[in-house]
Amino acid sequence: MKDVILWTGAGQIGMAIARRLGYGKKIVVGDKNIENANAIAKIMNEAGFDVEPMECDISSRESILHLIKKGGTGVTISSQSGHRMEQLGAVIDEQLATTPTEELLNLDVLQPENIKDTLHAYQLAKRCNEKRVMAESVKWGERGARINSISPGIIVTPLAIDEFNGIRGDFYKNMFAKCPAGRPGTADEVANVAELLMTDKGAFITGADFLIDGGATASYFYGPLKPENN
Repeated sequence: MKDVILWTGAGQIGMAIARRLGYGKKIVVGDKNIENANAIAKIMNEAGFDVEPMECDISSRESILHLIKKGGTGVTISSQSGHRMEQLGAVIDEQLATTPTEELLNLDVLQPENIKDTLHAYQLAKRCNEKRVMAESVKWGERGARINSISPGIIVTPLAIDEFNGIRGDFYKNMFAKCPAGRPGTADEVANVAELLMTDKGAFITGADFLIDGGATASYFYGPLKPENN
């Protein structure tokens, strides 16, 4: 029986990771839009991989369980996070990492009037994901599993190109121009880190988040991207 990779979010970063790690394995790719899953499965199958597309909404527990059932046993999960994490809220304090969703949604920080814009909501969601990974790594460690996350910065994908040409285009272009790397990243550079985390070379790494942003965050605190009012 083949090892199985479950992949949610049929995007360019996920495909780069699946191509790096998926040869000789069964890959099940789920996406809320089945057309996306079909399109990316076609590309990979024509390159010699064994990929099965299916519809999957990661905000639905039932849908996720259906994806897992399709994959069977011996599952490695490669998931592109962030799409629907907003509803889980911002888990700022480690002690809140396992707080029920209903309680989190009552926090002042998550009230609509305290969320500046969609970018701010996304930042809160990413912070939540970091804390969720830490908490879940403790639980799943008892079952011999490791859980880590990757937080990519500006990575060139079709979605990112749309952003570059959208209302925040100048903001993003300024970000990667003034970060230490001086450029945006590529999906394959994210796959480099995923390869470490998802193989035996990363056997001692769990509960961690890896920031891959060319130093943009560092520049925000210590470099030319630092806001003037700080």
